[in-house]
Amino acid sequence: MNSTLRWGIIGAGNVADTKSGPALARVAGSELVAVMRRDAAKAQEFAQRHQVRRWYSDAESLINDPEVNAIYIASPHNLHLPHVQLAAPKHKIILCEKPTGISVIEAQTINEVCQRYGVFLVIAYYRRFWAVTQKMLTLLKDGAIGEVIQAQVQLSDYFKEDPNRPWLTSRTASGGGALVNTGSHWVDLIRYLLGEVAEVTAFCQSSRFEIDETIGAQLRLQSGALASLNITLGSPPRIDVIDLCGTRGRMTATSLQAGELTLVRHDAPPEAMHFPRNTVNHTELVAEIVAAHRAGRPSPVGGAEAVAAWKIIESIYRASAEKTRITL
Repeated sequence: MNSTLRWGIIGAGNVADTKSGPALARVAGSELVAVMRRDAAKAQEFAQRHQVRRWYSDAESLINDPEVNAIYIASPHNLHLPHVQLAAPKHKIILCEKPTGISVIEAQTINEVCQRYGVFLVIAYYRRFWAVTQKMLTLLKDGAIGEVIQAQVQLSDYFKEDPNRPWLTSRTASGGGALVNTGSHWVDLIRYLLGEVAEVTAFCQSSRFEIDETIGAQLRLQSGALASLNITLGSPPRIDVIDLCGTRGRMTATSLQAGELTLVRHDAPPEAMHFPRNTVNHTELVAEIVAAHRAGRPSPVGGAEAVAAWKIIESIYRASAEKTRITL
């Protein structure tokens, strides 16, 4: 199957503007042909700035565009499900932004709807496909640090309320705060690199918004390894570190975003590695989608991955609210 993917974007906002839209337009075998935003003037401005041929102010019109054969859903989280329900009967490829709905029930429904219509559904957990992540996965599979016994994730950034995206600080519209909006990537990467989670304990708090701003979670994996997930959106500058400790050594991505990785083993000198990365975050994921579509392979990140991440997210929120340990 060699047809070019001709994308339409539902929700032409900040993420589509800088992280995904340019990837959809530039990756070989992919073309951005239409965009939609409820504010017609902003939809037109986006289209003109990115040289997109058509723009719409309602999702249904974009979905029905005969040239569009792939739909990227980047709308507010509480609109993911209704937009998937509109798009799935048209049997077009769907790329849905994480976290995919606002609950595990919505993620399950999205997955079930796409399965019912035979839709090729992809979840935008794009960090899986960065070169630094793939190198970490290879090193783990090769036993470079032995059996992983502990993992630590530290993310800090400073979130300023965005008047153009008020839904981000609404729990009913976003499904959560730091854990959902940024932490979901790390929840997904813990599963991707280390396997399934068995138990969680957690504390979540906020001083500025109704959503969680700071999270400290302890995860026990099915492998027996322990993982610590520490996230705050109340402290600059940005830090995104993952540190994996094993029985033979450790590896540390001092900045996953920058592609910096250090490998330390007891029987070898330290190795510092750098993996230059396309500054458009979704580039590698879009390339994977194109390749899988052409080869007739399954989705590189199917709907079940969103469901699994949401189960962990909801368990963390529940553990914090009930001040107890939750078994998945």
